[in-house]
This record gives sequence, C-alpha cells and structure tokens, in this order.
Amino acid sequence: MARSLSLTPTLSPSMRKSASLIYHFAERESKARYKRSLLGWFWSFMNPLTTVLVYSFVFGVVYGAKPPPTNNGNAENFGIYLFTGLIVWSLFTGVVNGSMGWLISVSDLRKKIYFPTETALLGGAAANSVQTGLEAVVLLVIMAALANISWTLVFLPVALIFALMFGLGLGFIVSVFNARYRDVQYLVGILLNVAFFTVPIVFTEELLNREEVPDLARTLVLWNPPSLFVSIARDAMYFLEVPQWNHLLAAAAWAIITFSIGWVYFRDQSMAISEEP
Repeated sequence: MARSLSLTPTLSPSMRKSASLIYHFAERESKARYKRSLLGWFWSFMNPLTTVLVYSFVFGVVYGAKPPPTNNGNAENFGIYLFTGLIVWSLFTGVVNGSMGWLISVSDLRKKIYFPTETALLGGAAANSVQTGLEAVVLLVIMAALANISWTLVFLPVALIFALMFGLGLGFIVSVFNARYRDVQYLVGILLNVAFFTVPIVFTEELLNREEVPDLARTLVLWNPPSLFVSIARDAMYFLEVPQWNHLLAAAAWAIITFSIGWVYFRDQSMAISEEP
C-alpha cells in the first residue's frame, strides 16, 4: 500500500525544543513584568492610553505644537502623531536593552545545561512584541474612533517587524559584549538616549527643511534605520498613505542584514561566554 503523503509541515525535535524554550522564556518575561500586580495586563492598555493623553496636553496645549495634517483632518493631534512613532521606538529600544538583561538572567542556567542561548533573547523579544501589539491596538482604536483609518494599516506590522529584527540584531551583539563587560549596558543606554533625538518623534520632518539644517544632518536623520521604521508606521497609520518604496527597501535591508550579522555573531560567541566565569 502506498504511503499517504502529509501536507502538514512537521518540525524536527530540535526545532520543537527551541520553540518550546522560546515560549517558556516569553512566558517568564511576561509574568515577571506584572508580578504581584492585581490588574496585570490591564496596565498594558492604560500605559499607552495615558501616554497619548499626557503628550496631547503637553505638546498640543502647553507648547501649542502643530502636527502635520491627516487624511480627514480629525486626527490632527500631536500626541497621536508622537505616539505612533513611540510605539516603534519603544519596541526597538526595549529589545536592544532587554537583550542584555535576558542573557544575564540565564547565565547560571547556561553553565549547568546546554540549550540554545538565543532562545532566551527570542523569548524576551516575543514578550516585548506582545506589549507592543497591545499598544498598537490602542492606536488602532483611537484612529478608528477618529475615522482616520485605512487599509494601509497593514504596513504597521511591517514597520514593527523591521524594528524588531533590527533591534534583535543589535541586541545579539551588545548582549555578548555586556556579558563580558557590564559597562556596555550603561553605554548603550546613553547612546540610545542620544539617538532618540535623531529620529523625528518629538519633532516633525518639516523642521528639517529649514535652510540652517545641513544637508548631511538632514540625510542622517531621515535615513537612519529607526527613522525609516517610524516613517513607515506614520505613513500607514497617521497619513493613511502607502509608504515610499525606497523607504521600504532600505528598512528591509537594514533589518535583514543587521539581524543576520547579529545572529551569526551571537551563535559564534554563545559557547565561549557560557564557559566564562
């Protein structure tokens, strides 16, 4: 009798083990985030909602900042404009900073038993992605309530995936250095704080068109990877436009290349750092 062919993809034992470990580390990170909290994941909705309200008041009322026009003119709120960029930036920085802590958290375990160390970082990144997903839901609800929503929202996950991959690529690298030299986590924190102001989040891109802004500075701000990810998200959710194809290609290149380099470097160094005291 001929053997029946199964069209259902099967995972090898090693792949199933890695997937199980990633889920375990993601669950552990999620539980630790709201440990001893009565409301738990409720805060995942309250934090982004509060952020929108606070920034809308500070920038819109106190400073009178003028946001760019939206598709229907109803969502022209600087808090929403800022929050759209913050979702992407927070995912990126959360993964970069978190990677160093996630590797250190399994330092004792990886000296006792062998397991793919990268699963700890992938699990932590997965937990961060869930948090970001909840923030994105808050943004979608707000935009839907303001009737400023379109099919272009499909590009929001694209921007978030690019930011996640880029952040993980850097996270793989800095986590290895931080495992050897704890000063790295402080240096990375400082660099990310500085980098925040090279991304159009608390200011609009129109400010870069002034004559006193050097062309090189304008190019660096508009074309650095986090700026590209933020631009794609804003085009999709705020301006309701299809992101520019050159932005998409550049963002994809940054994300894929950085993730690949980080992955290869981490896999090459993971055994060495496991054997270090």
